[in-house]
Amino acid sequence: MRAWPVAIMIVLAASSAPAAELRVMAAGSLKDAFTAIFADYTKRYGDSFASVWGPSGVLRERLQNGEVFDVFASAALPHAQTLTDAGVSGPSVLFARNALCIVTEADRGLDTGNLIETLLRPDIRVGTSTPVADPAGDYTWEMFHKIEAKRPGAFETLAKKSQQLFGGPATATPIDGRSRPLAALDDHGIDLFISYCSSALQIARDSPKYKSIALPPELSVGAEYGLTVSRKAQPGAADFGMYLLSPQGQASLKAFGFIPVALPAE
Repeated sequence: MRAWPVAIMIVLAASSAPAAELRVMAAGSLKDAFTAIFADYTKRYGDSFASVWGPSGVLRERLQNGEVFDVFASAALPHAQTLTDAGVSGPSVLFARNALCIVTEADRGLDTGNLIETLLRPDIRVGTSTPVADPAGDYTWEMFHKIEAKRPGAFETLAKKSQQLFGGPATATPIDGRSRPLAALDDHGIDLFISYCSSALQIARDSPKYKSIALPPELSVGAEYGLTVSRKAQPGAADFGMYLLSPQGQASLKAFGFIPVALPAE
């Protein structure tokens, strides 16, 4: 399902009257963007938010098991669609895209051109997210399969050497206020980690110690973010879903490094 045709259907999932507080369960990669969007939305419309951040696969399991929510924003559209198919929520819609990037020390001689060779070097320690629990891990494994097509045996090598540092139930908490992969990079436990570009670019902007490296086109993996509204949602949840697909919401997501899917043509 894609953005605007399906967006109208979101309204059918919940009433559009104002709500006192909307419970939003969202992928951790959305935290900075959504925090800014929540503040803007509250100023415009008065609704407030109770947010829960985490790996999309873990959150989806919690919602399938009956945890109360109003809006679920997943880093993978299929996780949202699973709730739709189970009758837990209304239609699911694509609301943003992302991509994978590499984060490493700024002085490391790594670039798009030598990425494959560097990843496969025995001395290079790689940090990743956790497949199944977190879409970032699934997308990373998809990238490894693309490398396998060029270098037979590469998938096993990369999967075996990767340290799954984040995205799982036991790896969600920060270390001394730092994300786990960034802490591992700071402490020289890894040489690089694979992350969403939205997060990687923010890390590079925040610290000159690090740089973000884009994947070469042949390894590019598209992350599709899905949104769905609970069938038991409070009034106002559908309005927030529509706001995320509005020009204002899409522009806010773009400002935080996401790829918008519903901006008007310029």
